[in-house]
Amino acid sequence: MLEDKHDSHVVVIDKYHDPNATYFMTVRDYVVRVTCTAHLGIILPPVAEAKGRFYSIIVRAVTPGQIITIYDRNDSECWIGGLSLNAKCDGVLLYSDGLLWTVVSEHGSVPQLSTEAPTTPTGRQSTAAPTTTAPTTVEGTTVVPTT
Repeated sequence: MLEDKHDSHVVVIDKYHDPNATYFMTVRDYVVRVTCTAHLGIILPPVAEAKGRFYSIIVRAVTPGQIITIYDRNDSECWIGGLSLNAKCDGVLLYSDGLLWTVVSEHGSVPQLSTEAPTTPTGRQSTAAPTTTAPTTVEGTTVVPTT
């Protein structure tokens, strides 16, 4: 009986994309290998829908001077901007806990958090600024500020 349950978990869906333009990831896009000839954005799937999943994004090829920027959908706690990748083999492994995206590991040169104002997936500038306010406790519940 236990063996039957294990057999259903053996099949792994291997799905990846190689976008060369701005790309909106879905929760099933576990692996993204980017070919970049112009500035482009990779927009992560909704953080709540991706809960418990890992996503790998690595640069396959990039024209010198071009940048790939990874954005959330303005739905992740503590996301202060886009992650910038600009060289072949730069990449990140990201994890969603349902509330925020965490960079689990980095590949190649270290990706830097953008110091520019983050943009929404539609390209509009975000007016939200990172907060440095300490968490507060209200009736036994810790409230953490979000951006």
